[in-house]
Amino acid sequence: AGYGQFCSIPRALEVLGGRWTLLVVRELLCGSRPFNDIRRGIPRISRTILSERLQALTVSGVIERIDGE
Repeated sequence: AGYGQFCSIPRALEVLGGRWTLLVVRELLCGSRPFNDIRRGIPRISRTILSERLQALTVSGVIERIDGE
């Protein structure tokens, strides 16, 4: 499902181009940290989709999960 490119722009689009993903990043940049805070900032996102987006961002190295904070 990717572009198969080594250029940074298509690679970034592969990570950030999915529906809801940029809104999740926006919430994180605005200071939301706990799952429910992020969800409150994006009221129409389902828990499943939010979880999937956070996991994809973690796997790609965009964000890091720190338990207990």
